[in-house]
Amino acid sequence: MGSGPFQGNDGGIPFDEIILQQGELISDRLNILRQQQYPPNAQKGLRQFSLAEVAYFLGVTQSTIKKLHLEGKGPEPETSSSGRRSYTAEQMLELRAYLDTNGRPGKRRYLPGRTDGDELHVISVVNFKGGSGKTTTAAHLAQHLALKGHRVLAIDLDPQASLTALHGIQPELDSVSSLYETLRYDDERRPISTVIQPTNFPNLDI
Repeated sequence: MGSGPFQGNDGGIPFDEIILQQGELISDRLNILRQQQYPPNAQKGLRQFSLAEVAYFLGVTQSTIKKLHLEGKGPEPETSSSGRRSYTAEQMLELRAYLDTNGRPGKRRYLPGRTDGDELHVISVVNFKGGSGKTTTAAHLAQHLALKGHRVLAIDLDPQASLTALHGIQPELDSVSSLYETLRYDDERRPISTVIQPTNFPNLDI
């Protein structure tokens, strides 16, 4: 039935073994291509955020953040030659924690989270029609909630795993564990906590 790496079952090898071998070969070649294009330790980054964006995500005024910086409180932002301040997502978390700790008693909290008795919130983005924006909606919603200070776990149930790929994780590689490891019905089944991976957004895991 042909020759080469995708030859047929001329040697009596079980068909399922052939499929597995071909899948491993494809995965290896994809990994070689990825390593040729990107360094082995490459990770998807995240841009810095302007003062206005930081104020929006923290729910405070820009003058509040400026005052903290001038008083030497909180993280040190990057300042351009024109005086524009910008913060990383990690620094936004630091600012949020500082405001939450040093805010006035009785005022709202800056660190959102559950208290005793609160249930986990589950948001599902589902549609049987392709191309309806499920992945885009789920990605933007998860990222927005994370930047707002919520701890978010995104669960990618799409076989194409586009949501996973959007966050710099290569789902097509055999070395990357998937939800299959948590759903399989054999002795190698694993807890879901073992396949969770961090993303380039603080507070957002997938």
